[in-house]
Amino acid sequence: MEQFPRTPRNISLFVIPSTLGICAFLLPFEWHGTVNTLIGHGKEYLLDLLKDQFGNLVLIVSLLTMMLSVAATSIRPEWIMKNQMFKENLICNPFWFVARFASIPIAMVALWGNNEMFGFLFKDAQLIVLNLAPKLIVLTFIMSLTAPMLMDFGLVQFVAVYASPVMRPLFKVPGRSAVDCIASWLGSSSMAVVITAKMHNAGYYSDREAAVMVTSFSLTGIYNIYAIATLLDFRYAFPQIVFSVYLTMFLLALIFPRIWPLTSIPETYHGGADNYDAPPQEARHGHSLFDWALLRGISKARHMNIRLYFHETFSIAIPLLFGTIPLMITFGTLLLSIADVTPLLDIIAYPISLLLEKLGAPEAQILGGVSVFAFIDQYLAIAYAQVLFSEAGRFLCICLVTIGLINLTEIGIHVWHSSIPITFWQMTVIYVMRIVMSLFIIIPLSLLFFS
Repeated sequence: MEQFPRTPRNISLFVIPSTLGICAFLLPFEWHGTVNTLIGHGKEYLLDLLKDQFGNLVLIVSLLTMMLSVAATSIRPEWIMKNQMFKENLICNPFWFVARFASIPIAMVALWGNNEMFGFLFKDAQLIVLNLAPKLIVLTFIMSLTAPMLMDFGLVQFVAVYASPVMRPLFKVPGRSAVDCIASWLGSSSMAVVITAKMHNAGYYSDREAAVMVTSFSLTGIYNIYAIATLLDFRYAFPQIVFSVYLTMFLLALIFPRIWPLTSIPETYHGGADNYDAPPQEARHGHSLFDWALLRGISKARHMNIRLYFHETFSIAIPLLFGTIPLMITFGTLLLSIADVTPLLDIIAYPISLLLEKLGAPEAQILGGVSVFAFIDQYLAIAYAQVLFSEAGRFLCICLVTIGLINLTEIGIHVWHSSIPITFWQMTVIYVMRIVMSLFIIIPLSLLFFS
């Protein structure tokens, strides 16, 4: 490994951007009566600024995605073909092409349709296009500008040296995964998936490690839990909710890396593997653990410049804007509409509802539906759960929505547009296993807190 002097310039290359990244993602502060991180405040400010243009913003993104996909697939201009990032996200097979195209008429229905003409589709399209998609667009803009400071200026390498002795024995993941975990806990799980996918693509996680991270280890953000509790008018029980959610997620994180189907994913690497675990004293060439961690951080930070910073910015923004958002509009609207007009939701949810009932949970049928909706999207599940009236029912709802961790419109689409080799069926099995196992923890806790 290269040796760099600990000059103020070298240290500042690592410390200043990394500190800004930590503050943006992880440091809460109060502003206008609300406690949130810089990213959270920025998101809320932009959402308030653009609230009258939500539908137009989403339609523009869908139209731009479609035009660029058509150009990339048929015309194949040189500026796209020479850029691997554009090629991967704009050239797609017919299925994904149609799915992207379908987001345009759905956005138009939400903007200019009416309930008499489109019925249930209008209501569901408006929920996605005018509520969920704008939030993701704004979050994408903010994340893409701030995430490289957290990921690409040496913080990952610094933290990994200290975290590896704990992370690998407990969770069978390398030390650098601590950054993903913290980013998801105090930021958002989607951000952690973006970080994990980026690290996997660069060869820093094996296929199995990346799959463990995105399905079992990227914690639900604490502010996300607070938002969900607020939507259900249950903020007064926030301490009990946080304790129960993170206790359960910790126990599940101990179990899942050690059982099928995650154990069936091979320990192969997408790129060149690099060992970030803390080496023994003799391998550190006389450096203390802190010096070795600092050397790791400086080594990474010295390779960054303005051009690479904006390359990393676009590498985050383009997959989200041209991949995730159009597909979230299409699949989120269609799945919600199917649940509205068919008994499919009750049929699928019946085994979970029956288990909930046998274990003594109140409002078991509604909670069973919540668990199915949460697999699609957390906020769709909360919209469905507005009819819950008991404290224990609302408590269990929030726990199920957050502990399940995996959802298709956010986590799933991120993963399937990455190099992480986990299939829809594997993700479904893991989600169901998480829900079932969690019931044996959270139902006794609900009886303890709200009996």
